[in-house]
Amino acid sequence: MGLRGVRGRLTLGILGVLAVVLVVAGVLVARDVDRSERQVLDDRLRRTAELSRATAVTAVQQGLPDVDRRLDAVLRATRSSLRLAIGTTVLLQSGTPLPAHERPRLGFGTVTIAGTRYRTYAETLRDPGLGGLVRLEVATSLEELESRQASLRRRLALLGAAILLVAGAGVWLAADLVLRPLRRLRAATAGIESEGDLERAVPVRGPAELRALAGSFNAMLARLARSADDRNRALDATRRFAADAGHELRTPLTSVQATLSTIARHPDMPAEQREELAREALAEQRRLVELLDSLQALARGDAAPLDRAEVDLGELVDASVGAAAARHPGTAIAAEAPPEPVACRGWEPGLRIMVDNLVENAARHGRAGGRVRVTLHGAENGRGPAIEVDDDGPGIPQAERERVFEPFQRIDGDAGDERPGSGLGLALVAQQARLHGAAVSVADSPLGGARLRVEFPA
Repeated sequence: MGLRGVRGRLTLGILGVLAVVLVVAGVLVARDVDRSERQVLDDRLRRTAELSRATAVTAVQQGLPDVDRRLDAVLRATRSSLRLAIGTTVLLQSGTPLPAHERPRLGFGTVTIAGTRYRTYAETLRDPGLGGLVRLEVATSLEELESRQASLRRRLALLGAAILLVAGAGVWLAADLVLRPLRRLRAATAGIESEGDLERAVPVRGPAELRALAGSFNAMLARLARSADDRNRALDATRRFAADAGHELRTPLTSVQATLSTIARHPDMPAEQREELAREALAEQRRLVELLDSLQALARGDAAPLDRAEVDLGELVDASVGAAAARHPGTAIAAEAPPEPVACRGWEPGLRIMVDNLVENAARHGRAGGRVRVTLHGAENGRGPAIEVDDDGPGIPQAERERVFEPFQRIDGDAGDERPGSGLGLALVAQQARLHGAAVSVADSPLGGARLRVEFPA
């Protein structure tokens, strides 16, 4: 990946920070050295002026050439110059000669003379023997000092460049070691992506941050695997549901079609036989309508409506039992409920579908002319309300008690039932129980048949 990868960016980032630090440090060092050397130079100029003051005045007053020569030798050795003047009249010029220039200011100063920079020091002397105020000027070239400063800056630049090169190589190699576990993680994830194996986990090793990343990635893979399994199960259930729905719809439609074809082919059929066939076709049509209604209710329940409110289960059980008793006048259907309201927060149409199908299942599959008992229990002892529906039919075998809640599932013996159902009643019960956080179970009934119990959360 080169410099575009994490390794390259990490190296460039660290080198950038190090370069800034080196530049700032180099500037500070160069300035400090320059300040120190200039301070030394200024001290030397001042001492030169102090030491040369009396010698120069004596040489001028008494005209001593030997003194003048010794002073000139000392000044040339330090590449300095001295000038003693009254006004514009130069009394003494000694040391390294300077080109003509303007008179520098008193104290320390920096002037440029003929392209060369000089450091100057000037003061005034009062000497009656020389006729008044005398100006003493000492100057020295900054060429050597500035040359040393330029050389220092070059050495600092070269040293900084060497440090950056060494640091860059070190960071590049260190980044390779640091990122090696990340490359292993990337290789593992690439393998998972190419194979599509969500059950495969990536290795959890390396630094703490990388272990945390690998753990989070494994947790994500586990969730994706569960989601994929759920999706596959949902797709399988949908395909199975569509196939079963087509089969269940085809049976009554085929029966109605056969009955109507028989009536159409035999117009001289006796009236009693015609009426019997018409009743069979009407029964199949009602079964078809019931099946379509159940499918619609099942689909509406899967939409998980959110308009929930407080529902009195006592009123709901009474209404459901009354409607079932009207549909099955030959069956004794009774309800037992507490005198006080039993509240449950939920979707009222869904709860009504659940209770209706519980009662309808008991009435349809119970003994002909038998009994159905619906018992409502209020919340007590930290448990939520519960609804129990008992019948006196053949019951549900232990091995079938999980399967009966799947769509279009019928237990052995239903095929010959004179009142066949849609095969969706208990599937609707399980669906609404799940949507309301309730648990539905099957047990043996004291009446001799089956007991279906729905218990709501506290």
